Amino acid sequence: MSTDQEYWDACLIRMWQNFGTVLDGMSMFKSLTGKKTDEIDPPLLRLPHPKMPWKMGMRVFIDQYLPKINDWLHETPQQNHHKLLAKLKNSKYTTLELKIGGDSSLQEAMRSYYKDRKIVGFSTRQYSIRNYDTDWNVVKGPSRIRRA
Repeated sequence: MSTDQEYWDACLIRMWQNFGTVLDGMSMFKSLTGKKTDEIDPPLLRLPHPKMPWKMGMRVFIDQYLPKINDWLHETPQQNHHKLLAKLKNSKYTTLELKIGGDSSLQEAMRSYYKDRKIVGFSTRQYSIRNYDTDWNVVKGPSRIRRA
């Protein structure tokens, strides 16, 4: 009989092969075992962090948080992916730590980008209204011709 961890590992591999999401993998695990992934005691290895979006693709999740498994899946043909299950049976390998906040240089670049867009938008508006009084659309009234 397979353990819950083996079922979860099989769901990871199956969703990776089918381009599924993390949520699809969790649903598959629940349909196989009748339990939610966070209800298992002792906790399952290789689970996504609770703050992680569950709509994330399984390939993205495995690439970012389980790089050794990702490399193995890419290097071996699909017919041999069952060998990975046998290797993971005794492995204590789990997800890498979640980086909350991300790269500070990336955040600074995004802030600068949005600030620059606001400046350009303001400049464009200022340019468009700069010369409203003399924009050649102003039509003066008819001039009166004096006859003597």
